[in-house]
Amino acid sequence: DGMEALELARKHLPDVILLDWMMPAVSGVEVAKRLRSEPSTAGIPIIMLTAKSQEKDREDAIKAGTSAFLVKPFSPLELLAKVREVLE
Repeated sequence: DGMEALELARKHLPDVILLDWMMPAVSGVEVAKRLRSEPSTAGIPIIMLTAKSQEKDREDAIKAGTSAFLVKPFSPLELLAKVREVLE
């Protein structure tokens, strides 16, 4: 749920956020935009996880402020590599 994701990010201020594009209530793209607009969460790296693989989808995620983009299905090693990449 996108609203729950926003609440949890604001409350816990994690080191990195894994965000699914398609969520109930508010999409991952909208969540990313909102997180980027708030000073307390603006600097947290966001990795967008999605089944959407078109170039426009990638562009939309980047415009929303995501740090990285992974298309499902992906391996645990790919995810770990992306997390390390955005935390460096």
